[in-house]
Amino acid sequence: MIEINLLPKELRRKGKVIAFDKNLIYVGTVAGILVILFVMVSIFQSFKLKTLDNKIAEANRRTEELRQTIELVDALIDLKDKILQRMSAIETLDRNRVTWVHILEDLSQRVPEYLWLSELREEEVVVASPTDEADTSVQSALATSPGEKVNKVNIQGHTYSVNTLAVFLIQLMRSDYFKNMELQFIKKSEVEKQKTFSFGLSGDLVYPLEPQVESPHDMEIAQK
Repeated sequence: MIEINLLPKELRRKGKVIAFDKNLIYVGTVAGILVILFVMVSIFQSFKLKTLDNKIAEANRRTEELRQTIELVDALIDLKDKILQRMSAIETLDRNRVTWVHILEDLSQRVPEYLWLSELREEEVVVASPTDEADTSVQSALATSPGEKVNKVNIQGHTYSVNTLAVFLIQLMRSDYFKNMELQFIKKSEVEKQKTFSFGLSGDLVYPLEPQVESPHDMEIAQK
């Protein structure tokens, strides 16, 4: 069916014309651009976070490897220090081996029955240059002949009787190696369910120095 509008143009129903505001268009465009930028920034930040997480994981893995390496190095340094200490002790004993044979032989002859030694420790005495009368008196007290050396010595052990300990002290007074020996402590103890007295002595260890033997290389240099 064909419909014909016979009304004059003035009375005809006019169609609605949609008009867009330019400001609204600008705002919409800017909003769209901002949304796109926000999405792009979000994607970029997500990518950076993922990269950063990977770097952190790699750094943690590397840190763990380095921690294990550091622990190994520390263990090796500790082992090296212990070896150097033992080597130093061996060198000291080797340097004065003949003298120490005489010292230990002398000490063993002065240990009475029912008395046992558990420790003999030598401490080297370092005397600074005297600056006043007090320092001079200390150095004079420790001074010996040119061929002798004085160090501090600590002796510990066990005995069944205080009288036996007194005998041991008297015997040490007669020694040429142990001087100024004094009792540091004495207390009751138990060794293998036997009541004993543990004790500690300290004093001076005096022994002659062995003459230094020059090596062939040193003698060769001296002759030149």
